[in-house]
Amino acid sequence: MNEVKNEKIFLRVKENTFLFVVKNIWNTFWYAVGIILSVGLGTILTAGLSGIICNNGKMNTSILNFGLVLIPLLIAVRIIHIIFLRKNQFYIISDRSVTSEEGFLTRYKQTLRMNEIRSVSYTQTLIQQILGCGNIILSSAAASRGTMVLKNINKVRSIYSVINENHE
Repeated sequence: MNEVKNEKIFLRVKENTFLFVVKNIWNTFWYAVGIILSVGLGTILTAGLSGIICNNGKMNTSILNFGLVLIPLLIAVRIIHIIFLRKNQFYIISDRSVTSEEGFLTRYKQTLRMNEIRSVSYTQTLIQQILGCGNIILSSAAASRGTMVLKNINKVRSIYSVINENHE
């Protein structure tokens, strides 16, 4: 217990906001296309079939209206989920460990102690270089939790240096 109180926290960081937003707008766009196609076509098919069976060959408008309301509702739920993910995702870098915490409905926490880290590296795509961020990859000798990736971290080189100096 005493050790935890003496632990010095160097950084508490989040992903690059711009990349997080762009990536999730792109994912939400394709999610919306998939929802429109699957729910939309399913609704039209269901409304048509139920109309043929129960409504003397006329399309069942109540089922069609339900489907048209369901589409924006599912897209809104996806957007709200992304907002909560952003608020619940961060990394803590201390003198004893690196911790990744994330999740909304299911919480996920992974900790690598500094003495377990075998190698530290970082990567930057062209877009990440332009935005001044990158990914830090921490490798461990442990078989069960061998690698931790800190995604889209701002000031990646300085954070890489902090981790690299303290794990040795």
